[in-house]
Amino acid sequence: MENEINPSNAWPPSERYRLGRLLVGVGIAWMLLGLVVMPAGASLNPGRIYQYSLTLLLYLPALALAFAGRARVWRELWPLPAFRVFLLLLAWATLSLAWGHVAHPAEEVGRLLSVLAFVLGWQVYAADEPRRIGALLLPVGLLVAACALFYCVRFFMTSPEDDRIIGEGTIATANYAAAMMGATALYLSQLPVEDVRWSLGRYGAIVLLLVFVALTQSRGVWLAIGLAFMLMPAWQPGRAFRWLAAGVALIALVMLVHPLSVLTERGTSLRPELFEQSMRLIAQHPLLGLGQGSPFSLPVNGVTYVHTHNLLTQVTVELGLPGLLLTIALWCMVAWQGWKSRASLSGRLILALWVFASVVLQFDMPQMLDSPRPAWLLVWLPFALAVGRAWREREQHSRSIHVSPGQPGQDSP
Repeated sequence: MENEINPSNAWPPSERYRLGRLLVGVGIAWMLLGLVVMPAGASLNPGRIYQYSLTLLLYLPALALAFAGRARVWRELWPLPAFRVFLLLLAWATLSLAWGHVAHPAEEVGRLLSVLAFVLGWQVYAADEPRRIGALLLPVGLLVAACALFYCVRFFMTSPEDDRIIGEGTIATANYAAAMMGATALYLSQLPVEDVRWSLGRYGAIVLLLVFVALTQSRGVWLAIGLAFMLMPAWQPGRAFRWLAAGVALIALVMLVHPLSVLTERGTSLRPELFEQSMRLIAQHPLLGLGQGSPFSLPVNGVTYVHTHNLLTQVTVELGLPGLLLTIALWCMVAWQGWKSRASLSGRLILALWVFASVVLQFDMPQMLDSPRPAWLLVWLPFALAVGRAWREREQHSRSIHVSPGQPGQDSP
């Protein structure tokens, strides 16, 4: 059984601290669920009510508890290389506001702080405790699947013109909705569920989520899910996962030989053209970029696009080459941490989401340092899991150094 990291172990936790940690857990759950149920504003920006509720339930409590008890959570995270790279990325994005052209720089600072608050909040509530991770992600995943069922019923009753299902709020486009539901299905597949009834509910939820993804006709998400399932035996032992990978590989082979019309009729969806325009914009400001949140436009075939549809080019446009290098370094650290700890729950979750996100983010959802969006589930959740796992490893290493050979110590995971 894996040891638990309890951020309150360093001091007797007060009742106020316990309640605060519970509030942070509720805030994280609401952040994930609110993405699929709460109204959104222009350009799929999260609505004000949703943002205000997250400020009260998540951001403020997370920041307060991260610095409680002589800032123990912060002090434990500070030595971790991945966390320091993360802080450097946030610092560079903040500095870029000095040469950017945003109407309200304070709002951009607030968005960066919300990302920091989520990462800290995850460590305050769950860190690398399998019990807490499962207790949070399983019910959220089931509720998201219930929303997917509702959207599916509505879809079959209304039959939209483009025959692509969407959700509401921040997932009111097919690609965003597919990414949200696909990521949820993947993390549900990695959770250990011992109770038979909950296990049946989990598998039923995965089926619903995959049906939703199929109805979106989002080819990038289909590719990402297929690749994740094919690679899953590398970190998820068991005959069932090997059969699943083989089945997905067979389906992929059939699609290559006899592709469905839905795979070919939309062509490349202007992605090469958008990439070309993005590279031209990057060439104009290669070092510093335009600045965090600075507006820009990419005219393609008479239509103006306001983001690059690719995470790496979006980061480079806004934050220049330093931002790109920091992002790549961060993403590689997440992958390495997941691979090292692939025998643990956190490691399996990290790898499943990392593979999925590495594909999906090449085609859409490039808003990494922005308000809560489905991209948070793809980027900041695996990063928070990786940081929690690194914290555990550092704590275990420190414990092994201080325990003498003749003194009983803690069991290793």
